Amino acid sequence: MLRRTSSLSPSFGGLRERECPRCRRAVELALGELCDACRHEITQRAGRVSRWVSLVTTVAFGGYVMVVLPPLQMPRLVGGAATLAWFLLVRRIVRQLAVEWFHTH
Repeated sequence: MLRRTSSLSPSFGGLRERECPRCRRAVELALGELCDACRHEITQRAGRVSRWVSLVTTVAFGGYVMVVLPPLQMPRLVGGAATLAWFLLVRRIVRQLAVEWFHTH
């Protein structure tokens, strides 16, 4: 007679030894997850990409702000704050996009 399985079986949702989908190493993973080494490599690569993209675009944006704004104190302060916000936002957005891109490719 067949044994009935419970929906609360420990094999569902738990860690099991599987291959990492990226590097093919056998490690204990949840289904669809990457191993720690692959996740670390992806976040490092994404960090490098986001650093360079945000730096280059911030220099371009800061140059544009310096040329366009009048040479008064308040507009320059607002332009500096906008440039800092630009850097932080671009870095965060590009990092997240790069992590997603490197995870799928």
